[in-house]
Amino acid sequence: MPLSEPDAARLDDYRFQHGPDAGNLSLVLDQLTDAITAVNQHLVYYRLGPGSRLTPPPDLAGILAVLTDSKTLVQETLLRLKSAD
Repeated sequence: MPLSEPDAARLDDYRFQHGPDAGNLSLVLDQLTDAITAVNQHLVYYRLGPGSRLTPPPDLAGILAVLTDSKTLVQETLLRLKSAD
């Protein structure tokens, strides 16, 4: 899974501190917290005009990317835990 350079560094730190599985989940929690904060700010400042959009607004594209990366990381962790049984 391709991560940005800062996220990859944070993931390495978390894995060193907590082990691979807990480190993965720690990064996911950070990313989800960042996404929730951004969505809350979006709700306050963004006003959508009449009509529907077929694509997400540009400011939501980054949030969707973070959520997708987080989902992939959780899936990898779950598969690792399952194979350890």
